[in-house]
Amino acid sequence: MIISSYNHLKKALDDFEDEALIRLVYVSNISKKSKLDPSLFEHIRSHAEDYNQKNNIKGMLCNNQTYFLQCLEGTKQALLPLMDNIFQDDRHSKIKVKLLKPIEHYSFDDWRMRSLNLDDRLWLKDSLQAKSPELRKFIPFKPLEWSEWFMEYFLETMQNFDNINQSYDSQPGSYNVVQDSNGTITSLFDSTLLHRVLLAMVVILLLIILRNNAVI
Repeated sequence: MIISSYNHLKKALDDFEDEALIRLVYVSNISKKSKLDPSLFEHIRSHAEDYNQKNNIKGMLCNNQTYFLQCLEGTKQALLPLMDNIFQDDRHSKIKVKLLKPIEHYSFDDWRMRSLNLDDRLWLKDSLQAKSPELRKFIPFKPLEWSEWFMEYFLETMQNFDNINQSYDSQPGSYNVVQDSNGTITSLFDSTLLHRVLLAMVVILLLIILRNNAVI
């Protein structure tokens, strides 16, 4: 089952009561414009956490450099307005609802942005991700290709990983910061730091070329 518009989602939920508890998982592409916004995740966090807390929506959001994957658990009347906004949000493109089902109880204790980037380029030798073979099963991160069973397996793994192995910095702007007892690994790809490093490398290379030409 794949739902790619708000109207189709609304129709799929016609038979659900307003107070019915639902699990919804969608995958979307991060828009090209959003990839260049260093404050993207801070904005998402500030807006989403406020709405979700007020409406008792729980779940998780994670990403790599291409995709968002979000699991939302809440009532039909709370999820529909939220999904309407998400379908209209230009930070997302090609939104696909991959999982939609009634549930008897929440699986997550809260909703927050999991400070875990599932981009395999960031899995450095000494990082927490590299030491977690259970997460390796989902790399490369291509959630649009996952079956419903594999999607459920991923969510269960993330819950266990979150509860047992991981602690998170809840301060604004901390998304994609992974913390463990050995230190902190910060994503270069979701900040302006990478651009500064690349610029410095270009300047150094130009200076070397000019110096060699001067010697010749």
